[in-house]
Amino acid sequence: MAFPSQEEILKQILKQDWKSVLEFLYANKKDIRTDGLLQFAARTFETEFFRQLSQENADIEFEILEELYILHSGKFHEINESNYRNLIRELAKKSKGIDAYNFASIFPDDEVCKEIMKKNAHLIKKSKSREKDKLDKVNWIEIYNRLFELINNSDDQSTYFSGNRFIKTLKEFEPYHPDYYQYIELRNSQGKSTSRKIYYYDILMELSESIRIDFISKILEMVEPFESQRVNPIRILLSGQRPVQKPKPTAKVSDEVTTVFISYSWDNEVHKKWVLDLADRLVDEGVNVLLDRYELRPGKSLPYFVETSLKKADRILIIFTPNYKLKAEKRSGGVGYEYSIMNADLYQNQTTNERIIPVLRSGLQAESIPEFMQQYIHIDMKSDTNFETSLSDLLREIYDEPEIVKPELGTKRNFT
Repeated sequence: MAFPSQEEILKQILKQDWKSVLEFLYANKKDIRTDGLLQFAARTFETEFFRQLSQENADIEFEILEELYILHSGKFHEINESNYRNLIRELAKKSKGIDAYNFASIFPDDEVCKEIMKKNAHLIKKSKSREKDKLDKVNWIEIYNRLFELINNSDDQSTYFSGNRFIKTLKEFEPYHPDYYQYIELRNSQGKSTSRKIYYYDILMELSESIRIDFISKILEMVEPFESQRVNPIRILLSGQRPVQKPKPTAKVSDEVTTVFISYSWDNEVHKKWVLDLADRLVDEGVNVLLDRYELRPGKSLPYFVETSLKKADRILIIFTPNYKLKAEKRSGGVGYEYSIMNADLYQNQTTNERIIPVLRSGLQAESIPEFMQQYIHIDMKSDTNFETSLSDLLREIYDEPEIVKPELGTKRNFT
């Protein structure tokens, strides 16, 4: 989109084409502080805009007031305190219900705002009562994990929520929230993550619980025609109850069978396939393998799977790569979560580690294995050529069947 020059924007101000002016200010937000002509245009806009707003029959659209509020709140273009108070006053007057109360509460000492808050106070009490009665039992972390899995499949455009779609839907409930591009720029300026999974969660947690419920319910309504089975458990959780899970019939594992949990990082497709192939081979050799790709399906909880698997496992294989070490030391993602639990166990049993088997898949020991784990002897599986030999060594370790066995202690010979 092309924006007019500074001289042309002055003409837009005279014509009171406020939408074009606000777009211009946003587009040039980085240069206004150092460009004298831009500063003059910004000051002229502010003077003329609030002069019109102060007129008795001023008819400035709510959308324009909202855009200016967003620009100011996001620090893209800040107006002076007096004008900001007038802007809030006008937004509160043009809004209804809880929205009017929320705007007015920005300046609770202002007589106009005080009257608006008084008029709508009963709605706030109802809202808080609703939140307290309904939401004490809501598990927001589980709801969010289920929700994100539901809307994170980019191959299914009917259920996928890009950042833009997510925030556009949010603005139906929070019309003053920055749009997608403003929000991402704001997070960048604050040094915050722009990972969708992280900032979606941040957005949800910043909402009041009643609006959070309405927003999530709207998303569920949009995807329900395509994923009703995955939507229903989230709706039940939103009501403060637990979804009833039908136990999945599983083959009974004999107590004599060794159970092994495999911890690894999803470095790339090649590495993921190598780990899956290793797991398949171990199963063929009689090992009961607990692997995320065997067990996890949409709607399942990753933390629950990790915690229960680590408890069930007789032995734990850690497939070390440089990326695994990076995630483990930063406590990042699923790897960081798994490693934290395993590390705590190791610290308590440093001299008697009989569960964890380190496996070096790629990189040197120093660059792939966290420092604390380097004290333990690892199995080297970097070479695909020697895979069968390494697999044999691994199986011997899993089954505690060492290749070299110390003979039984004999009796001392008689030297007389």
